[in-house]
Amino acid sequence: MGTFMLRRFPAWLAVLLLAAFPAAAQENGDSAVSGLVEISGFVDASYTYSNLDDSNTFGLDQVEIDLSRNLGDIGSLRADLEWVSDGEGGFTLDAEQGYVTLDLGLGRDEGNYPILTFGKFNAPIGFELLDAPDMYQYSHSLVFSRGLPTNLTGAMLAINLSGGMDVVVHLTNGWDNNVDANSNKMFGGRLGYSHEDMGGIGFSAMRGDQEITVLNSAVEDPVSNLTVYDIDLTLTPAPGLIIGGEYNYGRRELEIWDSETKWNGYMVMAHYSLTDVMGLTGRYDYFNTSTRTVTSSAPGLIHTFESDKTHQALTVAPTFALTDGLGFLMELRRDFADAAVFGDPDEGEQEKSMVNFAFEMTYSF
Repeated sequence: MGTFMLRRFPAWLAVLLLAAFPAAAQENGDSAVSGLVEISGFVDASYTYSNLDDSNTFGLDQVEIDLSRNLGDIGSLRADLEWVSDGEGGFTLDAEQGYVTLDLGLGRDEGNYPILTFGKFNAPIGFELLDAPDMYQYSHSLVFSRGLPTNLTGAMLAINLSGGMDVVVHLTNGWDNNVDANSNKMFGGRLGYSHEDMGGIGFSAMRGDQEITVLNSAVEDPVSNLTVYDIDLTLTPAPGLIIGGEYNYGRRELEIWDSETKWNGYMVMAHYSLTDVMGLTGRYDYFNTSTRTVTSSAPGLIHTFESDKTHQALTVAPTFALTDGLGFLMELRRDFADAAVFGDPDEGEQEKSMVNFAFEMTYSF
């Protein structure tokens, strides 16, 4: 405990000092200090149960502090610091986001100018968002977990066009890579359309080199070529009703082993607000992965390995909004696959399905 605190002391000190500014400003009436930085964030705690081994635990899943600074007509600064449970009783400190935005109009009143984002930012792709306060259930979909990046590091340009259209393009290090070990970057973007009353739709694409980690391999950190296409849909056909959908396709080519992995998946969800306090969410996930690898152990002796796996999930989650910023939900999720893949293979037989229950409480400030 002492070693952890000493190692993390500079970050903790910075957050405590910044958090003290608004309180000091209120006592002293100094609005200049309170205007220095805006502080927000959330605390996320849960109770979870799994039928695979009858395990259950209470846990603090995440604490996040978000710091932002408005630079007026020029742009803004943003830093999101998060303490995430490592699953073993400890926490890891990370910078989820850290970037500067620049309005390329540089304060000019007339005209529609792009916004440049430079640094590390949440990936602008897909239907679901990353943080617990922005979710309609406890767990993410299979598409989010397996087919999409979480954060990107690089540069991004975004512009709102007329008629509800918007365009985003980005050049980054690749999926969740803060430092890029290869010479080629990943290029991507999103074309979106939104309607004030009905919802919106977006088409995203990414392509480039991506370093991957392969366990028990003599080759260190091979580089693959990755291509991803994603379509997200949001519909609001009636008051209190949100329908979301997403389709995802990807292909990873690994020339060093003459290997190709393809996947396609989709999810459909609906959330309905029964009252001002209570809502109900339902979601179905599908994700299929196929891999083909060709190897040669000797001249003229070629081996071909093929695999095809399908994973599905059904989720139901009643949600409750107690007051501003405070809410809780319960989630019942059943995952099932066409092969026995759930559980620890070192501790017994694996199963073709599993059931998880979660109770989650989140407070945002």
